[in-house]
Amino acid sequence: MRDLISVALLLVMVGLGYAQVHPDIAEDAYLDSLGLLRKYGYPAEEHIVETDDGYLLGVHRCPGSPVSPPAAGKPVVLLQHGMLSSSADYILMGPQTSLVYMLADAGFDVWMGNSRGNRYSNRHRSRNNQTQVFWDFSWHEVGSIDVPNVIDYILARTGQQRLQYVGHSQGTTVFWVMMSQHPYYNQRVKSAHLLAPAAYMHRTRSPYVIFLAAYLHTTELMLQMMGTYYFAPTNEMDIQGGIDKCRDGAPFQQMCTITTFLMAGFNSQEVNYTMLPVMHGHSPAGASAMQMIHHAQTVRSQIFRQYDFGPTQNMIRYGSLTPPSYNLNNVQAPTLLYHSTNDWLATPEDVLLLASQLPNVRKRYLVPMHEFNHMDFVWAINVRSLLYNELLADLRAYA
Repeated sequence: MRDLISVALLLVMVGLGYAQVHPDIAEDAYLDSLGLLRKYGYPAEEHIVETDDGYLLGVHRCPGSPVSPPAAGKPVVLLQHGMLSSSADYILMGPQTSLVYMLADAGFDVWMGNSRGNRYSNRHRSRNNQTQVFWDFSWHEVGSIDVPNVIDYILARTGQQRLQYVGHSQGTTVFWVMMSQHPYYNQRVKSAHLLAPAAYMHRTRSPYVIFLAAYLHTTELMLQMMGTYYFAPTNEMDIQGGIDKCRDGAPFQQMCTITTFLMAGFNSQEVNYTMLPVMHGHSPAGASAMQMIHHAQTVRSQIFRQYDFGPTQNMIRYGSLTPPSYNLNNVQAPTLLYHSTNDWLATPEDVLLLASQLPNVRKRYLVPMHEFNHMDFVWAINVRSLLYNELLADLRAYA
């Protein structure tokens, strides 16, 4: 109800001339994932999945579209978002661009995961989300617990034996974790389609990630001293600030892209500047500090392995001074990799190293645009012609 009131007030302000922004942009910045789907005429459902360790995940579903109504027996696909993101990544750019609409129109039953700790999955059976114990997880738990539990739920709900998996960025990382820890799920995945696949980060070019890795121990100490266990999702003030600063006509609109570019790689030609307030309205969506630290540990160690708690805790948890490495040989499901030249997080060199260690890579697709960056996989203006048409053909081939 509060979101609806906020949208209504904002639209009134737009109508009175207090904000130079199109009403649809303002509304889309405030609507949640389900609201966006319904606004554009697509059916939307939320399913609450309780994990084995008590987290309550908001799993979103688009079972059909205006041209392909919901029906039993449709091929099922699960979309898993990246770091600090949510299901909105696959929705917010609208029906002419975003992947969920394309797949729903093509006849897929589309499910979208939300990792523990983001705005749709920030509850627990017994833990308060303002306490440290709630946030005591990295992407290891997302891959070893959340994603397997979600897959079990989806298959039970749809009555199907297997599904197809699409992940972006950390959504690929957690796939490797799941298969490494639970090889049984190879039997439950028809094919895995991994966008900007992230495991090794030896050659990362992001200044943010390089700095975090270089000063990892100092950062961990500072976070502990400040009692900072998580990165919060955008709130109403953040959303309004994004509208004011990033709207068309704002004097410093292009500055709204700098943070993303320094993380993902520069590519101004594929930025839909009109949609910047919507992107900022939905991202960041929240995550634990340990998730970011785990990525930084991977950069420092140059080993794809479990979370490093330090020698003493490692010995207690793992029975060794160092964390165990993930076993990529366990990834037996048909694996298709989609990557780009200008991705500062999943660089071509690191993707090639990853591909060399996976036993069943069926395809490696390099996006045919040199400037295509890490976030262009979900937000680029021409993402359909550059990537999604290829992805859809591959999904159909393995359905």
